[in-house]
Amino acid sequence: MNHNSSSISFDINSIKETLDQSSSYIFVLPVLLLVAYYFKTQNDLKPKSKSLTPSVKATASKMDQRPFGYWKPDLTWKTPTPKEYPNWSVKTTKPVPYRAFKHKYNVTMAIRNMPWDSWIELDNQWLKFHNMKLKRIAEKGQDVWRISPKAVDAAWELLHELIAFTSAKYPSLIKFDKEKQILKITETNQTFDLKAKDFNPIITAANLVQDELVLMIEDPEDGQYSLEGGCITMAGFWKFKEKFQMKLDEIHTSGSVPKYETHLGPAMNKFFRRLTVDSPVVRNNYFIQTDEHIDWSRSIGPEESDSVGWNAATKATNIKDLWFRSERQTVRRLPKTGAIAFTIRTYFMPITEMCEEPYVPRRLLNGIKSWDEDVNEYRGFAVFKDVLLPYLQKRAEEQEADGLVLDDEPQDYPY
Repeated sequence: MNHNSSSISFDINSIKETLDQSSSYIFVLPVLLLVAYYFKTQNDLKPKSKSLTPSVKATASKMDQRPFGYWKPDLTWKTPTPKEYPNWSVKTTKPVPYRAFKHKYNVTMAIRNMPWDSWIELDNQWLKFHNMKLKRIAEKGQDVWRISPKAVDAAWELLHELIAFTSAKYPSLIKFDKEKQILKITETNQTFDLKAKDFNPIITAANLVQDELVLMIEDPEDGQYSLEGGCITMAGFWKFKEKFQMKLDEIHTSGSVPKYETHLGPAMNKFFRRLTVDSPVVRNNYFIQTDEHIDWSRSIGPEESDSVGWNAATKATNIKDLWFRSERQTVRRLPKTGAIAFTIRTYFMPITEMCEEPYVPRRLLNGIKSWDEDVNEYRGFAVFKDVLLPYLQKRAEEQEADGLVLDDEPQDYPY
């Protein structure tokens, strides 16, 4: 995929603009958003002791004093246990209606502190995503999941974190016998013995949630973080096997991120070094896709091809070919291993269905029309503009003719 973006200078406003231009790529742009989040919200307090032990009291600057690749397990930190989701049902609980766009695309970074209760969100699309993951894993094998020796402990830690969270919040779906180390998914009648010799922690973790999972590990030689584990079955526009074990710098330079080496790279590595266990973040993005395939967008070229991108896509001719793709991304540090864990939940629906909602056509129309030329190229605007823009204009006018008052539009973001 051709990773184009607007020129970036290293200040908070330009990072904001870059982030608002982002689409579905979780290793180039979510990392940028974390840097922006850091410079917006972190307060480097003076250290109160000489201890290098990371904990909930550790400051970002104290974290930076660690030797490269060093992490002393933080046994004092416990992820808050979520409350049970009231009346949750794998059949009837609808997805959260994230609509992560505004009338002007560069108004906000859309970065938020993540309430611990919201780390993982499951809904009535769980079974659909679950079956799709299993199919992709069976077909693609280690093209869509891997764990390097560096990430084995982190994969186990992430699994235990997910088990504790999901079994507490969604007990009708996920059950865990801690004494016997037996995990059960009631909807599919799957049982996992965590003591089994051939047990795979990352695939089991992927079975639990609708999210994609990624683990980043710090290198003891240079302090860079690299992608050392994960299960990514439906990225849509990029391939896990190509990013596996790439370091942050390589991931970004291979994606042609503007001014990464001169401006963003050093700050990005610094941010990852300083991320504390008690400061998870969440963001949402959106993208227009010109086919109905969540796993791999065939419109940009065959998944097996070495050359894919919007330049390979044919122009859309029917509004029914256009889909709204959105991601909810969370990022946190795991306390025992120090790994950084990404979760990425994809939402996918026809544009026509979403535009039945009040205010959506006008807001999406204005947001897309405010993209600059670099964003247009990056998001494939030329491929769908002739179909999408007239449709959004028509639907917006119809809603307003029916009495919709634009001044009454709710301002809650990203909903």
